[in-house]
Amino acid sequence: MPSSSQRGVVLVADDDPVMRMLMLEMLAQVGLDAIEAADGAQAVQLARERRPDLILMDVEMPHMDGFAACRAIRRDEAGGALVPIVMVTGGDDIEAVTSAYEAGATDFVSKPINWPILGHRVLYVLRASDAIARLRIADAQNRAVLAAIPDTFFRMNRDGFYLDYEPGHERPHRERSVRAADHEQAPFSSDRCIGRHISDVLPRPIAARMLEQLGEVLRTQEIRSVEYELIRFGAAQHFEARLVATSPSEVLGLVRDISERKRTEEQIRRLAYCDSLTGIPNRQAFLENLERELQRSKIGNKKFAVLFMDLDAFKRINDTLGHNVGDHLLKIVSERLRDTIRPSDLLSRGEAVSGDIAPDTAAEDSASNLARLGGDEFTILIPDLERVEHALNVAHRVKEAMRRPFLIDGNEIFVTASIGISLFPEDGDDCNSLLKYADTAMYHAKNCGKNNAKLYSSSLTMQIMSHVKLEVGLRKALQNDELYLLYQPQLDVRSQEVVGVEALVRWRHPERGIISPTEFIPLAEETGLIVPIGEWVLRTACNQARAWQRHGRRALRMAVNLSAKQFKDENLSQIVLSALIDTGLDPKLLELELTEGTLMDDALATLATLEQLRRIGVYLSIDDFGTGYSSMNYLKRFDVRALKIDRSFINGLPQDSENAAITRAIIAMAHGLKMAVVAEGVETDEQLVLLEEYGCDMVQGYFLGHPSTADTITQMLGKLRLVLPSG
Repeated sequence: MPSSSQRGVVLVADDDPVMRMLMLEMLAQVGLDAIEAADGAQAVQLARERRPDLILMDVEMPHMDGFAACRAIRRDEAGGALVPIVMVTGGDDIEAVTSAYEAGATDFVSKPINWPILGHRVLYVLRASDAIARLRIADAQNRAVLAAIPDTFFRMNRDGFYLDYEPGHERPHRERSVRAADHEQAPFSSDRCIGRHISDVLPRPIAARMLEQLGEVLRTQEIRSVEYELIRFGAAQHFEARLVATSPSEVLGLVRDISERKRTEEQIRRLAYCDSLTGIPNRQAFLENLERELQRSKIGNKKFAVLFMDLDAFKRINDTLGHNVGDHLLKIVSERLRDTIRPSDLLSRGEAVSGDIAPDTAAEDSASNLARLGGDEFTILIPDLERVEHALNVAHRVKEAMRRPFLIDGNEIFVTASIGISLFPEDGDDCNSLLKYADTAMYHAKNCGKNNAKLYSSSLTMQIMSHVKLEVGLRKALQNDELYLLYQPQLDVRSQEVVGVEALVRWRHPERGIISPTEFIPLAEETGLIVPIGEWVLRTACNQARAWQRHGRRALRMAVNLSAKQFKDENLSQIVLSALIDTGLDPKLLELELTEGTLMDDALATLATLEQLRRIGVYLSIDDFGTGYSSMNYLKRFDVRALKIDRSFINGLPQDSENAAITRAIIAMAHGLKMAVVAEGVETDEQLVLLEEYGCDMVQGYFLGHPSTADTITQMLGKLRLVLPSG
């Protein structure tokens, strides 16, 4: 990675100018320069000419796709073979990931893109690439020196007695008297070795290995090598002895100090298997360790547990206090986990009672049973489980440790943890199943009020029963008049007048009371009930808008969300037209909101449906803009009238400079396409002032008004003068 005084250069390859613009803005926010390529062929050419520090490569591009461009760059031995390449894909399935890595990608990012996280991810990839490059250079230099200047050579007969011994150059040291049996080895000399048996010079286990290989060399006449470790000058040193037969009864030995190589290998191993933020094992290390434990437990007929921990409301910490505080919190969480979990929790029972394992080695082995999978997710492997209560006790200790306040920058931060537990062999006999079931149990723990620990077997039963019961209730909700609408005002930023409302469906369950839309809308989507529910919402909203217009002479635009399933319904146009005719509402006062994902799924069919709706005369907008993957070309062809900026970009304004830059870019792009812009989730006066400064057209959110009943909106409208929505 370039030094702090030099900005890194990133090549952004994407045929979509909007994506390139957003990526350039994101890169500027993290202090990186960028160059652009509109297709794969141009990306290959710029990679050869400009030698960027990193490449962000879209998969779908004309002339040459991202995979082909990646392979072409990797074939360039002058520099393309080592540059980190991050593929940007439209899907996160295994096939897409496999194709990216087979093409030579360093990493991949799936759309929709989390822009703030991507900036940090780019920096981490650059740092890791720089570290590995420096390690390669150091390793190459060390190997060259060691190959040219061997440390020591000796001759030895078949019985293991030194015939000759020439020590290599060693660092200055203080001579000391050391017995052959001592653990710490003194520097060897000719006088000390010639005529003596190898077991009198080296520790007996190492000497035994050398004699074994010496016999193999004399028997097969092949070169053999032995690696071993000695404690010298107060530190561990690693050596490699290469043995070659010089006669039927003698061997020549060449001994090299490979300590630096071992340290380099350990550094590379840490990069591959350690989490860069917390220093504990990462997902890959945990999965490999889990696979080893699985095979060991199958052979030994043992049980073990997988604990999956997730911090509750961690996103709130990132959103309110910033990602730097969030990262600091994750570091302290990992340290607290290491301090909370006892070595006996993480070591197998056989290791725990063995006297052959040194304390440091035991601690190192047990540490691999704790890992950070990513984000705020941590896993703990408990081997040789004798009773389920032991896993629950560990989970309880972890929960209690997380409840204690975290002190960061003088502020006390409070978080809790939800933990899921899966058991081998009861819940599964493969790694993926055990990890998935522990994850499922963790989500069940969250649904049970958070700060909880749940076993997979019990949580699964409860989850299925709850899911089925909720689906049955939702099927009866329409016929039992349990659904109702609330309306949230939309304010014109310039005139400060209400020009529209958004209809929001709610469910009043006869037993559970008000059920959140975040709970029943996904279920409605999953079961297909969203289509009849959506039609009811559309008719009810149109009828209310017409009532306000008829009784209060208020011409408000009524915004109604369309789900993906509704939009794909072949009868959608007829349903919309029928609702307008039956209620008498002017089509231009009905706004249909669609998400980016809905629009981009089967673009040709989307264009046909949008054309039918345009002929009816309704107002079309894109909801939650910025979280999907709209193409500039399709935005122009879709000819929608407005974009609604997702609340995730408004949240944190005006302090969040990254969100501010993205919001400003979206507004500028929309106005360039002659679209109005609506900002969702406005909660403070400062946000409203900033959005007015950016030129945002309309806003909605809790600062302007909570979702309210029709009667409440009617009373509010009675106090305001008539304002007709434009367009």
